[in-house]
Amino acid sequence: MGGVGKKFVGLDALCEYYQGLGIKASVLPDKSSEAVQKGIIKQDIGYIKVTGRNFDLVTIRMKGTTSGSYDLGKVHGVPIASKQKIPFEYHHIVRTNVADEKALKAKLKKKTKGVISKEVVAVSWEGGRLAATLNSKVELNKSIVAFITSPDDLRVEPDKKNKLIRIVFSRPSEIKSGLVYGFKFNRNLLPKEAVNAIDKIAGFIR
Repeated sequence: MGGVGKKFVGLDALCEYYQGLGIKASVLPDKSSEAVQKGIIKQDIGYIKVTGRNFDLVTIRMKGTTSGSYDLGKVHGVPIASKQKIPFEYHHIVRTNVADEKALKAKLKKKTKGVISKEVVAVSWEGGRLAATLNSKVELNKSIVAFITSPDDLRVEPDKKNKLIRIVFSRPSEIKSGLVYGFKFNRNLLPKEAVNAIDKIAGFIR
């Protein structure tokens, strides 16, 4: 099956990007005991370990997939892409006990203006107790408005079973037509300002 797999997604490049931001980060080896998902069936393609920040691990997913890859289709058995946009998700994982998943779930809501080119002019949060806390953080939400675009998504997903919370930022990345191009991480997909906002959200969770 044609797809974008681990070697295409740029986990190493993303790790280098974090290091360039002054973050202590390293890619965990395969089958690391620190990995969240183990076994054959995984959605996470691998993990970056982070120290000195409020989040502990980072991984990449492609939205709408269940195996860490994205089916781009085939022509005569040859995998292709047709200039489609794939929402790449950047999962920032906080290891913590989760007593109440409902209270810690939050999703960013965007207020936009314009019909064709929708500009985000304000944001708010929907969810439980954490969402109420985030709505009270005026400076945080102003910083989010500065980098968020209409197609982007930002949400907080608690996972009681695995004792962790995922802060997920997604932004579409265009895959060009023709034979499958390897996805190369571009800092515009995850701007520094987004990393800083995610770190602050993780701090409120801790």
